[in-house]
Amino acid sequence: MDPSSDYHFLNQILWRRVKLTLVCGIFEGVLQHVDPNKIVVLKKVKNVETGRSVPGVKMFFGHEILNEEEEVTYTVIDQFQQKFGAAMLHIKKQSVLSVAAEGANVCRHGKLCWLQVATNSRVYLFDIFLLGSRAFNNGLQMVLEDKRILKVIHDCRWLSDCLSHQYGILLNNVFDTQVADVLQFSMETGGFLPNCISSLQESLIRHLKVAPKYLSFLEERQKLIQENPEVWFTRPLSPSLLKILALEATYLLPLRLVLLDEMMSDLTTLVDGYLTTYREGSADRLGGTEPTCMELPEELLQLKDFQKQRRERAAKEYRVNTRGLLIRTVLHPKKSVTETVGKVGVSLLCKNSMLDETPSFTSHQDVNLLKEESKNKQTPTEPQHLPPMKEETSEDCINKLICSESEIPRQEFQTNLSLKEEIEQLMMVENKEDLKCTKQDVSVSLSLPQETGVSPSDTFHPLRKTVLPTLPPCPALEKTDSWINLSPNLS
Repeated sequence: MDPSSDYHFLNQILWRRVKLTLVCGIFEGVLQHVDPNKIVVLKKVKNVETGRSVPGVKMFFGHEILNEEEEVTYTVIDQFQQKFGAAMLHIKKQSVLSVAAEGANVCRHGKLCWLQVATNSRVYLFDIFLLGSRAFNNGLQMVLEDKRILKVIHDCRWLSDCLSHQYGILLNNVFDTQVADVLQFSMETGGFLPNCISSLQESLIRHLKVAPKYLSFLEERQKLIQENPEVWFTRPLSPSLLKILALEATYLLPLRLVLLDEMMSDLTTLVDGYLTTYREGSADRLGGTEPTCMELPEELLQLKDFQKQRRERAAKEYRVNTRGLLIRTVLHPKKSVTETVGKVGVSLLCKNSMLDETPSFTSHQDVNLLKEESKNKQTPTEPQHLPPMKEETSEDCINKLICSESEIPRQEFQTNLSLKEEIEQLMMVENKEDLKCTKQDVSVSLSLPQETGVSPSDTFHPLRKTVLPTLPPCPALEKTDSWINLSPNLS
């Protein structure tokens, strides 16, 4: 059990049923308590292997827990008798609920198969493929259009289009977690916008701090859709797919609460300042009368400082594309380095930012200069105009380079020289080496085998030593996350 990621995950699903896989068995129960020190407490515990129930509560320690999995209780509504009416009565009493949908190309041109509705205590899976439009006529339309019931959805555009054009339903009063994610990013960076939106999986990882291993159901869903786009038409639907439907809607409710807290953090900070302004200040400024001045107080002027600091930090932490949007890193579970090293830009960045991104910068005034530098770097000599070079030439040049590099440390160890003399000697060595390899730079770059990879760090040298020329730098490779280890043996 990983205490960092598992604690955040379990803390979000308190009072729900979970299944714990231990070294000595498998147990199910209602999650009652989670401790940062790897202690999990369940009540209404049941031994899955023996089927026996354990009275009271049972404590489990992290060292004996191999895996945790949320057990979702859901109700499939595929007929109008009994279940449908009871579900509608429960849903209409709610003030907030989450909604998700599945089908084939869910929009005006596609087909809606499932509509998932989750409350704080129950999850309903409406089989629209079997129920048809009668499901909306018998209560669902009223719920979806009700301005008093808040619907939490991730990317409501597709479902809104489908409901409007196929069923005449105008989706109303929606909290879209994808929109909230962009708004929260803008607040966090002092007004900047991201270059792309976040998927549900990325939002759960970024805001709910859910470890990717707990979101494997979203990857499984995507894989099934790619293999069979009409998988949601299958009847009866397998329990594993029904669980995927239930989990999609279940996570939206806690995600909304976390996003609200993040977006309201500035308000909370400013109000806390308001609370202590007079209470902990001097009594002389009060004067015994209510203040009449309506100028903006110092406590609220902090908001301007917050935004300035965030913009400066964002300019250092993010790269910016030509549209002025900050380039976000994708939070999908990473593939192996051997699969992604040739496609680092695709795996790290959104697809729509690959064509127009520029190198990182720390000041808005340096954008034009950096653009010119990147253009100069991306103008290599055309290989078809160069004569073919023999292998002997490349080997000779490499040998010369090795010899020339070994000469510089020899100069550096002459400690009896003055600083000025050392600098002059270094400059002389540098100029001689530049003249030697001026005519050989292009030939070496062509004769090198393609299997020899060059990491970005290899192209930077403090004294401009003679180095092997590389291909034009790719902006997507100039900044990689710490979890990627580029190996020179990888192509």
